[in-house]
Amino acid sequence: MASTLNHAVADVAEVMKFENWLRFYFIEAEEGEALRIGIPADTLADVEQKFPHLFELAKRYDGSLIDYQRSCTEVCAHVATIYDGTKYPPGLVDKTFDTKELKLEMYLFGLWMQGHESVLDEEYMDFGEWMTAFESWKGSDEVKDYLSRLTDVGSQDAVQ
Repeated sequence: MASTLNHAVADVAEVMKFENWLRFYFIEAEEGEALRIGIPADTLADVEQKFPHLFELAKRYDGSLIDYQRSCTEVCAHVATIYDGTKYPPGLVDKTFDTKELKLEMYLFGLWMQGHESVLDEEYMDFGEWMTAFESWKGSDEVKDYLSRLTDVGSQDAVQ
């Protein structure tokens, strides 16, 4: 079960990272608390080809106003649609949102985005390139050392 949960955490994290990628590169306008997302047709076609499991989320974002609530709703709905009861037993995907593993993964992803924002802004990277860059950073000795210290007993409060 632990292995299945770890796979579910990885899948849910991927959807959350993808949603961040959409909001990072494809903001057309800010309207109050919401962002209007516009995704070029060639990018949508690329997503459909390379990441077909994420394509429907991209289509729903394209041309839409996305605020925090809608972002949460869309991500949860997408994850439930493609994974809950299909790839994973019913209810398992929902449990991933409360795991320390998902919280830690998304915390690291947030650190990576903050630390690399200027580089990410300089030149467009497709989602696959983003994930390769993140995994490379996460695999560095410095990050591994930080992660080891962070996950030592008593350090979990820092993530939560």
